[in-house]
This record gives sequence, C-alpha cells and structure tokens, in this order.
Amino acid sequence: MKRILVPIGISNNATKTLAYAVDLAADFGATVYVADAYPPAPAPATSMANVKGILAEKSFNRLREIVAQVTDKGVPIQIVQQATSDLLETVKQLHKKIGLDLIVVAPLSNNSNEEVFLGPVAGSMIKRTAIPVWVVPSTRTYSPPKKFLLAYKRGTLASTNMLAALQQFQSQYKSTVHGLLVKTPGHQAEEGRIAPEIQTISETLTTTVNATIYQGVLEHFQSIAPDVLCVFRRKRGFFEKLWEPDVVLKKDFYCSVPLLVLKNN
Repeated sequence: MKRILVPIGISNNATKTLAYAVDLAADFGATVYVADAYPPAPAPATSMANVKGILAEKSFNRLREIVAQVTDKGVPIQIVQQATSDLLETVKQLHKKIGLDLIVVAPLSNNSNEEVFLGPVAGSMIKRTAIPVWVVPSTRTYSPPKKFLLAYKRGTLASTNMLAALQQFQSQYKSTVHGLLVKTPGHQAEEGRIAPEIQTISETLTTTVNATIYQGVLEHFQSIAPDVLCVFRRKRGFFEKLWEPDVVLKKDFYCSVPLLVLKNN
C-alpha cells in the first residue's frame, strides 16, 4: 500500500477526506496523490491561447489550498498535473505510470443531494477503474480498522489479486475479517464454494439466505459491528447491477462505515 489517490471534489468535506487518506498513508509509509475531481473543461476554440493554462493554474491553486489545510504527518502529498479534463483518463494514465494501490474518495463530491449515497465521482471510480476503492463517510474520522465484514454471494475468486488490498490491511492492523456468504434467489451450488484464500483470512464464516447481498449485510451488520464493510465488484451480481449508473441512491444502498470495494484486477 504505497500509492494512494484522492480525487478532490467541491464538497465542504474535501479536507476531511484528504486528512483521512493522509492518516491511512502514514500507517503504510505511502505517498498520497491528489487530483481534481472537477478539472477545468477544455477551452473553446475561439478562446485565447492561454485560457486553458489559466484554468489549469486555478485548479492547481485550489488543490494546493486544500492540501495546505491538512497536517501531512510526514506523508508526501503530490498534486497531479492533469493533462486532460477527463478525471478517469487521468487516473488510468497515472495508474499505468506508477501503479496505484488504492483510491480514497468521499461518497459525494458535493453536498447537492441528500438522497444520494454515492455521487458520480465515487461511482465512476468504483465502476470504471481496476483499482480498489475506499469510500469514507463524511462523518468518519480516521481510526485503525480492527474488524472487516467481507460480504459476497460467490465464494470463488477470479483472481487471488482480488484480496490483495484486504490482506494488506489485515496484516498492517492485525484486523479480523468476518466472511458473510449471502445466498440469493437462484443460488448455484458452485457459488457456495469458498475459496481457500477467503477461508484463510476469515476468523468467522457465516452463511445467510436473503433476497439481495445488501439485505444480508443489513441482517448481520449490527451483530458483527464492523469498522469497514468490504465487497467485491464483479462482472455480475447485485452490487454490479446497483452500480451500473454512476450514482447510487441511499434507498438502494447505504453504509455508515467506510466501504472497501475490491476488484478483479
């Protein structure tokens, strides 16, 4: 866990998200990279030649002001100079260049809609990148995670890399992982086979029957009382269907603790 990206939106909680990521990075000796979640749009063809440069400078200065408000705790913080107005393309280029280990993002990058749990920035980071994503609720301050709830509907793994981030957290914090297999309608026998890697990291393994993974999580959330909810983003399944749009409403999914989304990367 050496390279952590934080897309900074226009929310009043932007500094909280960055401070959280810095605390996390300090535990791993990691570098934090900061990118503007709302970079300047390309200048119109009729504009002056230096308009793009002026807008880029304003974006850089805004990020620099946010970084200045956060105690770095010895963590290197680098502002990403974006060559494009497309945040996803910037993230993909940076990942290709240095290999990002984690993206830390707020559920909402602005405060415009109380009915939304995940806004377009967080949603697109989850759906459109191959990098694990850590979603931090605005009400949460950093504390070392000691208990993870790993919820899934299929116990098999397409790749052992899917667990890499969780294994690093477990090793660093001596955390416990509690596995929750949720059998949903149409459950197939092979989906109930739990990969040895999941069995190895899990202190407990629970099986439940529910209409959706989310309902299974709700049923067992209070009894397990996790510090972090961990889920897989696969090609098919409840969470994948949920995240087909980049925006997720609270009525469909909500999490009061940090959410770690692991991917087949």
